[in-house]
Amino acid sequence: MKLKKFNLLLLLAFVILFVAQSCVKQGPMGITGANGTNGADGKDANSACLKCHTTSVMDEKKAEYQLSKHFFGTTVARNTKYCARCHTSDGFQEITGNGKFVVANDIPNAVRINCSTCHTHSAFDFKGDTASYILRTTTPIALNYYNNTRTEDFGKIDNLCVTCHQIRGATTVAIALKSKVDNTKDSLTTAGALVYSSFKQLPFFPFDNTGKTAADMAATVDYKVGQSVSVHDGNQSNLFKGINGFEYPGKTYTRTWQHSLEAGPNPFNCISCHMNEVGTGMNAKYPNPDGTTGKVTTIGGHTLVPNEEKCAACHKSDHLTSTANAIDGLLMQLANRLIAHKVFKPSLDSKGAVVPFDPAKETGTPSAIPAQDFYGAILPTTPGSTLYGLTLVSANTIAAGPAPSASLNLTYVSTVTMKKDAATDAPYRKGSKWTYGELGAVYNFGFIMSELSHGIHNPVYAQQILQTSIDYLDGK
Repeated sequence: MKLKKFNLLLLLAFVILFVAQSCVKQGPMGITGANGTNGADGKDANSACLKCHTTSVMDEKKAEYQLSKHFFGTTVARNTKYCARCHTSDGFQEITGNGKFVVANDIPNAVRINCSTCHTHSAFDFKGDTASYILRTTTPIALNYYNNTRTEDFGKIDNLCVTCHQIRGATTVAIALKSKVDNTKDSLTTAGALVYSSFKQLPFFPFDNTGKTAADMAATVDYKVGQSVSVHDGNQSNLFKGINGFEYPGKTYTRTWQHSLEAGPNPFNCISCHMNEVGTGMNAKYPNPDGTTGKVTTIGGHTLVPNEEKCAACHKSDHLTSTANAIDGLLMQLANRLIAHKVFKPSLDSKGAVVPFDPAKETGTPSAIPAQDFYGAILPTTPGSTLYGLTLVSANTIAAGPAPSASLNLTYVSTVTMKKDAATDAPYRKGSKWTYGELGAVYNFGFIMSELSHGIHNPVYAQQILQTSIDYLDGK
């Protein structure tokens, strides 16, 4: 009985389906379209894609990349507006997509740098301009040193790298006060003291050197609490091009060397060294994923750690070490001169003892010490109980803009706190303003220290800006 009902229902469903379909009206046939033109068959996608995108090749590249500092560094932690542009994949894709220098907002859920950060596919026929087809950007770069008003063409592949590996502007807070209030207390929390504050992106060297003469080098400048002439790590392109160091008037600087001459016998770009032939060697520069260092591991390729054996194949010696040692020697000389001029303070341990500076190990690095408080008053050379400058307790609580608004918060501003003058600071101060030439020497020290190659990217220019800094401090 149940089977009969089931068959009846099945027949009914078939009839309804047939009737419903027959009720659909069909319009008259349209006009016959013109025939398309005969053309050559397109390139087989598999023949292009599978050169890279086989499982074995992709696994190999991913394994190499996981040994790169781009992968295991602290990139994803730096996802604020002024850092996300280079420290996250999301930020880099945003700025290369819209041509802006910084991202619109903080990106709290940003992901670390990965394949799609640098790679994209705009076409599949790679016979022509392959780099432009597979890289996210290859256009000339607006350098932040020039406040993004001037572009430099480093070459298609290098332009991708230079987007980040260049001198970036200082993120500084500019504050105007109604009056110089009592500097023995926290002036910014005094009612009515704050008139205007803004967040500004500037080139790191804060004073224009255009048209300066040798006589100008002795002119004094302000180096106040809260200012910085340090250079953010990553200015490799500026050194490679031989630009943007502090150049003393009347001195000669050579911008190119054998590997940066595009028409020379050995023109190099970033990947010539940093993505050269894959091999095995000591990855001493960067830690390995398991936290160890100096372990024999994969180098070259997408590890971005140069396979130095390939350099030795041409140089026939350990040319890299001898070059780095020469630059490190100049850095030590310059550091000692700056400490002697009481512009730098040596690195001190917890007991106040001087830690020797070793640029090879990047330990004991001295630092610039401000000569003036926030208002420009000369800081003393002996310890005392007076409070100087100001305390900027939390930049995020200070409203920004001509009409202060709580919705415009300042972010990523170093907290500046001056309490009782520390005994470890005062004896190292010079008790007067810096000279313009001293400021240039400080900048050049930071330029080479933060570049991280120990001069390898352009040993000629590196030696020249360090030596002319030393000469200036020696009165030559």
